[in-house]
Amino acid sequence: MFRSRLTRSPCQPLPPTAIIPCVKRQTIVAGATIMMVAALLSRLLGWVRDRAIGHFWGSTTHTDAYWAAFMVPDLLYYLLAGGALGAAVIPVFAGLLRRHDDQDSWRAANTLITLFGLLSAAGILLIIVFAPFLVTVVAPGFGKQLGADTVAECAGYVRILAPMVFFTVLSALFTGILQSHRHFTAPAAAWLVYNLGIIGGAFFGGLAVNRRPGDPAGINVLALGVIVGAALLVAVQIPALLARGFRYRPCLDLRLPAVREVIRLFLPYMAGLAFTQICLLWLPSFFGSYFPQGVTSLRYANRLVVLPLGVFGVAISTAAFPALAEHIAAGQLTEFRRTFSAAMRAVFALAVPSAAALIVLAGPIIRLLWRSGQFTETAVHASSFSLVFYSVALIGLSGLQILNRAFYSLKDVRVPPLVGIGYTLFIVALAIALMRTQLQYAAIAAATSVGVTIGLLVMFHFLRRRLGSIDGRAISISFLRVLVASVVLAAVSFLVSRWLGGWLGVPVTHFSATAPPVDAASHAGAAVGSFWAVAVQVLVSLAAGGVSYLVVLRLLGAPELATFRDLLRRRRTAAQADPAP
Repeated sequence: MFRSRLTRSPCQPLPPTAIIPCVKRQTIVAGATIMMVAALLSRLLGWVRDRAIGHFWGSTTHTDAYWAAFMVPDLLYYLLAGGALGAAVIPVFAGLLRRHDDQDSWRAANTLITLFGLLSAAGILLIIVFAPFLVTVVAPGFGKQLGADTVAECAGYVRILAPMVFFTVLSALFTGILQSHRHFTAPAAAWLVYNLGIIGGAFFGGLAVNRRPGDPAGINVLALGVIVGAALLVAVQIPALLARGFRYRPCLDLRLPAVREVIRLFLPYMAGLAFTQICLLWLPSFFGSYFPQGVTSLRYANRLVVLPLGVFGVAISTAAFPALAEHIAAGQLTEFRRTFSAAMRAVFALAVPSAAALIVLAGPIIRLLWRSGQFTETAVHASSFSLVFYSVALIGLSGLQILNRAFYSLKDVRVPPLVGIGYTLFIVALAIALMRTQLQYAAIAAATSVGVTIGLLVMFHFLRRRLGSIDGRAISISFLRVLVASVVLAAVSFLVSRWLGGWLGVPVTHFSATAPPVDAASHAGAAVGSFWAVAVQVLVSLAAGGVSYLVVLRLLGAPELATFRDLLRRRRTAAQADPAP
């Protein structure tokens, strides 16, 4: 993979002259800022990507097949890596770096790369061979509702997408290693270039290959663009690894203590962290496949949940994780509690108002972002209906990001997977009951919101029992202040949206407990306004709601505003004060 100028045995220690001095580490504030900015840019590119896909192919059985096909390699990725590989690597490598044991860390890295590379290759081969069967696992409704042709089409996309597993797993391992070095820039940039590869595939497939609007022939090129983007995930992180002394040399020494510790932690971590992805990815595909356009409608709705989740939920928890692990390694429980409390309050201060805004502006936001070409008003209505029920899940999912990493810092390998299994089973049972009602495909959205909220509360309970105190009073009071301010935000945003909608001729979010029809004729005469009219409606409504949110927080004397301001002021000072190892 990477040629080395060394001639020693792969698993022997590297000589001192082969170790490149460590570069300066990034602080939590700097890391969180980098991750949030990169996550925002990645989500913006993701919007371009999804808008292009919607424009060229709309919401049809072909896009249902494409999005469902993603689930097969994604599930293998989350089994082999996901957030779990980084969660296992970071505390182990952070401990090695704390002891200045660079040689052992790089030997362990080489072994893990070889091991997970071999596992990925074996998984890819199995995916290619058993693709039709795997389609029935991720989207069982296709065979019953859409027929054998859709199953075969989906299996074809699965085979094209399968090689992405190798690159995404390797990228997750590289990310964990770099973040244990407190380096966040290259991992953050990785998902930017990933999206660029898919965008290129979408435009080439849509413009050069499509023979008519919605032609599925171009989707094959789109899938190839995914592979290009996945390869870029790895390539963009290599320079940062080399700068820190990494040289790949084939090695499979499973006796190394660091490797054994990573593997010991990985399995339960995988079981815990994978449930977020199961709730957001596999379950929507599973339940949506029983309804026409259900998979695509749910996909576009949960993209708007994933957007803020990635921008601040994952970003803050990822940046705080190395510090939490270091506090535990140093026996600093007070600092651990302080860091956990600050991260949780920051996440709630951003997640709750985001959820409120998504609920009241679901229709206008989806119309603004994706109504184009083949993505018609019918698709807007179906996706916004799902989004209303999905939005509350953002709060629970964001909080679980912090709580999971708090337990992993404590090297607790039991609570996260057990709780994850519990709330996932609850979600499945509730979705089965609700899908027979008028909610139809949105049943999984409503069930997810209820299930992850219960999971959040249960995780809080177990962490408090484990530590005795988690600054729960401060977190609860902060949440209540944020909730009150978010209710005001929702009311102001909706009223402004309705006023502007009447003036500009643009509809507002329609709240209903009945899934809208999927036939295009049902919305053929709907007034939707121009792109710029919808943009004015959304942006002004969000701005008015945001200002009201900040005003209410200030009137309530919320310290979160001062905390954010102080973090920004201290960013440069903290970065200068942070010692290099």
